[in-house]
Amino acid sequence: MQTPTFHNMLTSLIGAASVSSVNPAWDMGNGAVIELLDSWFSSLGFKTEILPLPGHPGKFNLIATAGRGDEGLVLSGHTDTVPFDPERWNSDPLKLHERNNRFYGIGTADMKGFFAIIIEAIRELPIDNLTQPLVILATADEESNMCGAKSLTALHRRLGRHAMIGEPTGMKPVRMHKGISMESVRLTGR
Repeated sequence: MQTPTFHNMLTSLIGAASVSSVNPAWDMGNGAVIELLDSWFSSLGFKTEILPLPGHPGKFNLIATAGRGDEGLVLSGHTDTVPFDPERWNSDPLKLHERNNRFYGIGTADMKGFFAIIIEAIRELPIDNLTQPLVILATADEESNMCGAKSLTALHRRLGRHAMIGEPTGMKPVRMHKGISMESVRLTGR
């Protein structure tokens, strides 16, 4: 199977709804996005693993690997989007639209488009000649509870020495970025 064109990949990714939310009424799985990525990276010669997230039905991570070793490069992104109100969009958020040389649709920048860009960039890469691994990591639920990233830590696997996270930050490359830590405190009183 040959990977689709960039435009067709982005159209498919945007059309695969994968909203994550702490509100169960809006929350949905990311299986359709993971299946697309799995088929495309497999067709490029990557070894792929789809990892179901324990305790989160319909949520998955994908690890696609080419090459061997533990000093490689990880290209990481998330497969979910924020909830959206279609009435506030100028076009259908689940359909790719192009206006003024820009793409519009839920996830074009944050961050389904990142995966289409990766595939376009490595399409002609001779992956059989890699001397270190190239790992593509696609996680679930970055926009809500981070269960995708949390489940990866439980694997205790070294995926690579370097990482590039495709998360947009003002649409400019940054060498390092702030992190986030979430805690909750529950007080019960009388």
